Amino acid sequence: MQRNNPGLSRALIVISLMLNVALASGIVVLYWQAAGVASQNEEFAKQLYAIKQEHDLTLGQLSYYKAQAEYYSNLMRMEKANQGFGGYATINMVAVSMRDEANYEGVTMRAEVELRKGEGRILINTQPRIGIDLQTSARTGAIVAEKFTGIPLQLTDVILTVKAEKEVEVVDGPSAGAAITMALIAAIQNKTISQSVYMTGTINPDGTIGRVGGIPEKALAAAKKGATDFLVPQGQSIVTILKPEKYQPAPGIILYFYKQQRIDLQEYLKEQGYSIKVSEVAKAQEIYQIAVK
Repeated sequence: MQRNNPGLSRALIVISLMLNVALASGIVVLYWQAAGVASQNEEFAKQLYAIKQEHDLTLGQLSYYKAQAEYYSNLMRMEKANQGFGGYATINMVAVSMRDEANYEGVTMRAEVELRKGEGRILINTQPRIGIDLQTSARTGAIVAEKFTGIPLQLTDVILTVKAEKEVEVVDGPSAGAAITMALIAAIQNKTISQSVYMTGTINPDGTIGRVGGIPEKALAAAKKGATDFLVPQGQSIVTILKPEKYQPAPGIILYFYKQQRIDLQEYLKEQGYSIKVSEVAKAQEIYQIAVK
């Protein structure tokens, strides 16, 4: 009977331990390398998403300044008012702000429009301080409201007060144009606006609704406030979001990569646990039919 060689057994044990250590070290290195790649992927995905958001917001700004130019060209063609009048309406608004250099977040605000006999001034107040430019949106909204109702505002002052829950730096003031316009129309006609309807979109002097950015973030903010309807510009009910994808480089190691994905906004909200009807609108008239009572 052959006897075991103690020296050989010890050598085999040492070799086995060394191989196990090397394998474990390799798995650790692989894990950290994969984690590093995943982290870089996530950062690049967020930066690319932020660039797209900024691009969409810039398009909204261009539409905003185009509307500003058209506003001044329309001043000379307005019908003259015989007298001023009073009115009041409120509407919920949504916008986006920069959480950090690569992330946006949706914010909700409340706008109050008060009409008083005056000199055709548009006065804007924010509570608390909100970094948002609403002057041109309000002026363009006034043009659309005048055309919509047939009532000129040259002898009526418009006082727009925007209230937020906290001090915030909003980056897309023009996207509130559609909401401001609806509030102006409702104030002129002494009607009310459904507080469960939220919307986003710029307003053009011809009453059309312009494209905006940050729609997923705005929709989520509205959903958390109890919105039942969310109105978006035509062609923008399909949105881009960051979607996590699971990756398993080795047994027991699970990493997540983020990539941009196109998705239906209503389906996206459903995935987040909210039941909201998303509707595309092209003109102020379409918003009026849904939101104004």
